[in-house]
Amino acid sequence: MNQEPIAIVGIGCRFPGGVQSPGSFWNLLQNGRDAITEIPGDRWNVNKFYHPDPVEPGKTYSRCGGFLDQIDQFDAKFFGISGAEAARIDPQQRLLLETTWEALEDAGLVPEHLAGSDTGVFIGVLNRDYNYIQLGERDRDAINAHTIVSSNLNLVPNRISYCFDFTGPSLPIDAGCASSLVAVHFACSSLWNGECSLALAGGVNVIFKPEVSIAMSKAFLLSADGRCKTFDAAADGFVRAEGVGVVVLKPLSHALADGDPIYATIRSSAVNQNGRGSSFTAPDGLAQQAVMQKACRQAEILPQQVQYVETQGSSSPMGDEIEAKAIGAVIGSDRALGNECAIGSVKTNIGHMEAAAGIGGLIKAALAVSHRQIPANLHFQTPNPKIPWEELRLRVPESLEPLTNKGNQPPIVSVNGFGLGGMNVHVILQGVESLPIDTAIANQPQLFLMSARSPEALKAFAKAYIEFFTAQDNPTISLADICYTTSLRRSHHSYRLAMVVDSKKQLAEHLVAFLAQENRPYMFSGYVEQQGEQRGRGAEGQRRSPQFKILNYATERAQILNSLAEQYTLEDSIDWNALYPHGGSFVRLPSYPWQRQRYWHESEASRQDRLGESNTAQASSVVDSKIAEQIDIIKQWSVAINSQRTDLLSTYIQAQIVQALECEPVQVDVQKPLNSMGIDSLMAVSLRNHIVTNLKIELPIEQFIASPSIAELAQACHEQLILKNLIPTIQIANFVEEIEELTL
Repeated sequence: MNQEPIAIVGIGCRFPGGVQSPGSFWNLLQNGRDAITEIPGDRWNVNKFYHPDPVEPGKTYSRCGGFLDQIDQFDAKFFGISGAEAARIDPQQRLLLETTWEALEDAGLVPEHLAGSDTGVFIGVLNRDYNYIQLGERDRDAINAHTIVSSNLNLVPNRISYCFDFTGPSLPIDAGCASSLVAVHFACSSLWNGECSLALAGGVNVIFKPEVSIAMSKAFLLSADGRCKTFDAAADGFVRAEGVGVVVLKPLSHALADGDPIYATIRSSAVNQNGRGSSFTAPDGLAQQAVMQKACRQAEILPQQVQYVETQGSSSPMGDEIEAKAIGAVIGSDRALGNECAIGSVKTNIGHMEAAAGIGGLIKAALAVSHRQIPANLHFQTPNPKIPWEELRLRVPESLEPLTNKGNQPPIVSVNGFGLGGMNVHVILQGVESLPIDTAIANQPQLFLMSARSPEALKAFAKAYIEFFTAQDNPTISLADICYTTSLRRSHHSYRLAMVVDSKKQLAEHLVAFLAQENRPYMFSGYVEQQGEQRGRGAEGQRRSPQFKILNYATERAQILNSLAEQYTLEDSIDWNALYPHGGSFVRLPSYPWQRQRYWHESEASRQDRLGESNTAQASSVVDSKIAEQIDIIKQWSVAINSQRTDLLSTYIQAQIVQALECEPVQVDVQKPLNSMGIDSLMAVSLRNHIVTNLKIELPIEQFIASPSIAELAQACHEQLILKNLIPTIQIANFVEEIEELTL
């Protein structure tokens, strides 16, 4: 077919075992770590729902899983999302927003520069646990407009497209366990078809409730000891896991022209379906063979060129046997003894991430070809006797081993996946040769830039850089490349730090001094006002090029850079391309330091049900509290002197906004427009309905959408109450009687 390879230029991921980046993921794989733990208490009480007998009603025989840390945390302010909305948003959306930003940073792509582009988003997702919590019977009274808008699965990729202003295809993919690998397939197809010029593909999975684990136990899908023992004779099922992963994809020619880093290239991808096979839920070997053959034909390679296959590896005796025999029939065919193809599964390290399983395998494969190493397949002691290993020319790597070029060709690996219901997918990857690094100006003074969206984040960034330089003093990462990257391949936020240095050692020392609030020559910090941190398309404004020549003489160069450093902390109008007229080499640096807070919405009754805790206390009556609120505000207004009534209403409206935004009263200025405080149209309508219901007045929705101040709303409410003539206290008594009748 002669289709252009697709380059994987960026990766963002969070996996069990504290994995927060592709670097920490590779460290876990390289060291053969097992990230599985007992189910944490904040998911559910494992003792309440555990029973060793699989047929025990309402119980699961698995006590283990792979889990993410701080899954309830999110940097809502960074993305311009109010606390009230953030609490309703599915954590899968929140995880993907942060991971997408990290993936773009890892690719050296500035998100603001992509605003308005035809970037496509393809996300594998199927878990609805948080949706079920939000829409549960115990939480009916707390359902609001954000509940439905923030929980539907189609909105998982759509929110990414909205927040980053991407206009390309934006699709959720539910293909069972193959979801995220199928998402990669459709992302590549979209690039090949010209539907988008850049694509984000990935998957996400979170686990909050025990019901799916109970159902899987009844189907005997889970491992009794909580370990995936893929291809081992003792394999007895998988262990569930959480995770999120995103890859940034673009045509190889574009990536090379743009000087992007490349982990690996995707040569081809293919999908098919089992049709009416032997069983609706069982994998089909012939269908898997067909999709592998199709992928090899499209990549224009011989199956024998594949050196390693990252498998679905479901860790079931039947599933492992069917998959191994399918791989052997295609990729293992016509191989000489001693030239076996290696097969393994990342599930042995981190568990089965369900909708995110495929992207986890793809990222592992991309890192393997990038590092030229194949990680060990854990928990492999006795080969499955039903798999004829020698005949199939397959083997399982039991330790870290090299992945070498074949002749002058970089290594070729593939990723196999299939899902419950019959979807099959196969993706073929190939490594790339690293380009030589130019260090010609490494010893000259350089301008280092760093920025964040809050003072706390700026300090956290400084700490991350210090740790980076201390832990990874790689001589191939030059100071010039670091500074080029911070100038042209990173976003520039409002809180800024700039310094002129001539070595990485001096750079680290200056960062330490910054944290200690010490002054240093050629070091500046400041705040630059911007028109909203998440600027849309066309909001970059005019950039002024420095009106002087950047010289190579150290002294004069340092003086010029010093002027630029100071200018950077005072204004937002520098064209950094003028500083690097011949470009530079991108290097991967620490990602943005999120300033997360807990956002979670769930009633105490729902929480106790989910965790399996007993709940003897009666739920408080929401209706009673609403009645009390209605009576109180109208009574206070009616008995107050006229000069205090508007202030009383202003305080009342301020309290509603504080509750809606889940913030402190000091953060709500009664003179500022509602939209400046984070009140969007949905919240404005909700606020309007709350006020007119409680005060028994009429105010048009348009008045709230126009974003008035609290003071203006208070005045409008005051005027309406006067028109309603509610001042006599006898009418308050009548209103109380009316409410009591309505609640009988």
